[in-house]
Formats: sequence, C-alpha cells, structure tokens
Amino acid sequence: MATAALPGTRRLPWLLGLAVLAALAAAATFALAAWWRAAPTVPTHLTLLVPDGLSDDDVRVRAWRDAAEETGFPLVVRPASSLLRPLAGEQAAAVIVPDSVHRQMNDALVEALQAQVEAGAALMLVHDAGIADLDGHYHPVQSRLSALAGVRYGLYGQMREHMLREQEAWMDTVAVPLLRLPPGKLMREELKSPLTSAQTAPIDGEELAVSSYAYGRLRYPVFVTEGAFAGQRLMHGEGSTVLAGVRQAGRGQVLFVNLPLTYLKLRTDGFFMHSFLRYFAQELVGLPQLSAMPDARGALVMNWHIDSARAEPAMEKLGALGAFEQGPYSMHLTAGPDVDVPGDGGGIDLAHNPAMQAWVKRFIERGDEVGSHGGWIHNGFGRLVETQSVQASVELIERNSAVVQKASGRTVREYSAPTGTHPAWVTPWLREQGIHAYYFTGDIGMPPTRSYQDGQRSPPDMWAFPVLSYGPYAAFEEASAAGIPQDDVAAWLVDVADYCAQQRTVRLVYFHPPGIAIFPDAFSRWLRHTRRLVDTGQLRWTTMAAHAEFANQRLAVDWSVEPEAGAALRLAAQHPRTLRSMSWLLPASRYGQPALLAGDAEIVREGAQWRITARDVARLELRLPLLAAAH
Repeated sequence: MATAALPGTRRLPWLLGLAVLAALAAAATFALAAWWRAAPTVPTHLTLLVPDGLSDDDVRVRAWRDAAEETGFPLVVRPASSLLRPLAGEQAAAVIVPDSVHRQMNDALVEALQAQVEAGAALMLVHDAGIADLDGHYHPVQSRLSALAGVRYGLYGQMREHMLREQEAWMDTVAVPLLRLPPGKLMREELKSPLTSAQTAPIDGEELAVSSYAYGRLRYPVFVTEGAFAGQRLMHGEGSTVLAGVRQAGRGQVLFVNLPLTYLKLRTDGFFMHSFLRYFAQELVGLPQLSAMPDARGALVMNWHIDSARAEPAMEKLGALGAFEQGPYSMHLTAGPDVDVPGDGGGIDLAHNPAMQAWVKRFIERGDEVGSHGGWIHNGFGRLVETQSVQASVELIERNSAVVQKASGRTVREYSAPTGTHPAWVTPWLREQGIHAYYFTGDIGMPPTRSYQDGQRSPPDMWAFPVLSYGPYAAFEEASAAGIPQDDVAAWLVDVADYCAQQRTVRLVYFHPPGIAIFPDAFSRWLRHTRRLVDTGQLRWTTMAAHAEFANQRLAVDWSVEPEAGAALRLAAQHPRTLRSMSWLLPASRYGQPALLAGDAEIVREGAQWRITARDVARLELRLPLLAAAH
C-alpha cells in the first residue's frame, strides 16, 4: 500500500504510544458503539478535540477559545484519547475537530467519531483534520473521514499534491441567511457588484463570490472533492468542489468545512471561523449564547478620519445633512500641518488651528470619542511604518496623540492607522499607552475581535475593529473611482444598519469628511434610516472605546450550562462586579420560557429567540426547560 509523508508536519506529542492505542481501540470498539447508542446527552457546551499533550495555551487552540468567547458559546478543550475511554467521563455531544492541530489521527479515533455521530452527536469537521495517520501518511485513496463529511476528499492516490488547490470561494444562496454574511461581503457574478437588498434577490444556483476589502474575490487553499455531496451544500469552489456543507448521519449531524479556519484566523482572516462556529453552536446544536452586545441590541460605529485641511469645509456641509443630530461617533484626527498628498491642501495643523480646535470641543460636548489617526504626517507616516522604522513611527504617534489630547482635554482611547498600515508591533505598544480599540483593515466582515497577526494574538484586552467594506471598497472615494452608483452605496449603508439591528451585532464603517460630499444623498438616506431604527430601540450608536470597555467587562463573565432533572438545563452566571446589560439568547424552538431562580433579569420572547438580560446583580441562575423535540 503506497503512502507518502505529510509535507510540513511534525510528529505530535502523544501521551499514549501507538501500540497502546491500537490495543485500546480493539478492546473498546464494541463498547464505544454501544455506549454512544445508549447514552445520548443534551449538548451543554462545545468540545474542541485536540491531540493529547497539546497545551490549552497553544496559539491554535487559543484562537478557537477566543472565537467561542467572542461569539458567546461555552467551549471545553478535550484530548483525543478521552473519546477512547467511554466509561471515564461524559459523552461529548457537540464536537469540533479543528484543522492545523489535528492533521494526524489513528483509526480508533476515526471510528469513535463515526460512532458518536451515528448515536446523535453533532460534529464540525474542519479541512485537514484527520487527513493523515499518526506516522504522517495519507490514506492511498481518500480521507478516512470522507464518509462522515459526505463527500470524497483527500484524494492523494489520484491527485498527489494537487489534491489541495487554491480556489475561489462561492456561497450557495441557501447559506446566505444561515451564515449571516454582512452586506457587501458577497459579489454577484452577473452584475460584478456586491449584493444589496435594492437588487433582485439571488436565484437558486446563482454564483455569489466571497469578497474582501482591496482584494475583491477571495481564494482559499481547499481539498478537491469528488462526487455529489450527501447533504445541504453551503459553499463551493471550482466545479463540484464542496467548501462547506451540513448533513444528517445516523441520529447526528456533520458540518464539514473545507476551509483552513485555524490557518486563516492566525493570518487576520477570522471571519469564517467565527461564522461557522456560530452556525454550528446556535443553529445545529441549539446552545444558549452570551450576546456580544449590551442588552443584546445592535449598534453601529461611524469612524471619521479627519486628516486634511479639506475636512473643515466638508464638516460644515455634513452638519447641513444632519450628521451631527445622531451619534456618538469615533472621530480620529491626524494633527500635523502636512498631508504629503498633492491637492489635499495640507494637514489640519490642530495645534495652531482655532477652527479645528473648536470642532474638537464640539465633538467632546456631543459625547463623541476623539482618537488619534496615525502619526502627524498622514501618508508619510504610512510609508515610514511600512519600512519598519519603529522608533521613528512611535515618535510620530506620540506627537500626534499629544496634540489631539491637548485639544480634546481627554485621554486618547482609540487609534486608526493611516492607509491601513498596522504592523503587529503597533498593537501591544498601543496597549502600553492605555488604548484598547483600534481600526483595522484585516478580519474584514467581522465585529470587533482580538485579532491575530503573524501567527500571534494581540494582548487579550485589545480589540480590533475591522472596517466593513462594500466588496473591495470601504471609503466613498474608492467607490466613486470605481464608478459605483450612489443608489447602490445608499442601499448598502441601509443594509448595514438593518443587519446590525436584526442580527444584534456591531460593525464599523468609516469615512473621510470630504468623501461624504461625493455621495451626499446616500449619506442622508442612511442617516434617516438609522434615525428610525434608533428611535424604535432596534439600534444604537456607539464608539470603539465604549464597545471595547463593554467587551472586556463581558470577558469577566463566568457562566456555564448544566443538565437538570426534568428535561431542563440550568444556566448559572457570575461577574466580579455586575452582570448588568449582559444578555443571553436562546432559540425558542428548543427552549420553553426560562425561569429565574436567582438574581434579577428581564426575560422576554423576541421573534424566534428568548432574550435574558441581567439587571444590576453579580449572580444569575435560570432554569431552561427543553421542548420535547430538543431531548
């Protein structure tokens, strides 16, 4: 039987030798299947299955733990050998087998996963998980997990190294509402423009390409698949290649994701890890979710980059459009006298410009957050950072922040990099200055996140605010240069507001004041729409610093879900100070009306969800009755 070593991998540290595992597998095979059939359990958390001996602090494991924290689902990390000891602990009812960390897997573990799913468990199988055996060899025909995935992949014997190819990512129309992609994330093939609600709805089978700021349509390294997918396809690549799909398997379900989620997360593209994790935990497993938003209410961040003399007359015009009747906003200034861009009329020279100083005072009076936009010279600073002149860059950031702080009379708590230049060293340095929130051109499409750059995470209380883009465009100037009609821009902005309100999430959009003058009608229509959403309590404006402060308070919530007698679960939560405004969302199709056992909370049914919002208490306990179909 021909095999080949897996390129670029090393032997993983296993606590049990191969001989011991083989003996254990032989003895446990029938016990495993019988135990899974006899002991189905109601999921109370996600289980991340990792190789034995892999530390919880491994950056790849940390990425999944962060994703679970940020999306709001309890996650437990368990060693692979725990599935081979069926009498030693609880059944894992909702399992994630991640890529990158779990390339190598023995036959006993493959059989255990199959038995578990057949008995009723949910499995999220990601990319190269289990693609090789413990010696790093591929199966000569196909991945041993092909039957679980529902499609043939890992076709080494047939394709050799070409079994893994870079392909464009296309979304099946059925998946658009399931995966909750934000407006502007999908490009239409026929119109070659991002999808908006102003266009005719996509028809079944229409090609919708995944896109990102500056890059346009995205390509990912994926396994070529063969054959019809035995389930509901969600994403696809070239030809019939399946990039994601969900299927029934026995009494259980499998979500197969043929995208390297861990690899992408560590390289400033965490969108799909978070999206699929939420879909798996909430839609397939039905777990309670700790909302990322205060009171589980959607919000918008409007981030202004005020970096040239042309901003001053533009802001006067924006006042006439009603821009300052709402907010608060995140206002970021480049304070120096030069911009280094011909035709921009110089910088704002904040230290010697009484008119701009008056604007800053007005921002503060309105409750806006005044932050720092790079360092002193807008484009020149960007080029300096790109050349890795760290000390010179730091001096310019400090100089810019000092002038902004003096003009506002407030500590600078937000930062945005000019031209999107934000190398990894900047983030921990900002943390040392007391800044916890920064604008980011990575992780496009995501809500605020603890971003990973160069394979490492930023400090745990630092929040990147990815700019939301309209396909490859984020600023009005870019959309105008590409010939995007004003009506399309207006539709996208309205869609963004509706998306944040309906999905109870937050996104950042950014503008240069002069750029808004390019699409004044689109901007005015958007503000009229947000006013209605705010007035009806569906949406709020927030700032980067305010949301980062809440996000860090939320990280201190200690909560869990445990089974309780009488077809119910018990949710318990506590916080060192207060749980006020912390909210949990539960699918009403799975749970009856929650009952308060301890603490104080508002419990309401809102559409297809129960919302539980804590009042000013440090501890909360609730009984969550399961409906008949859920157990």
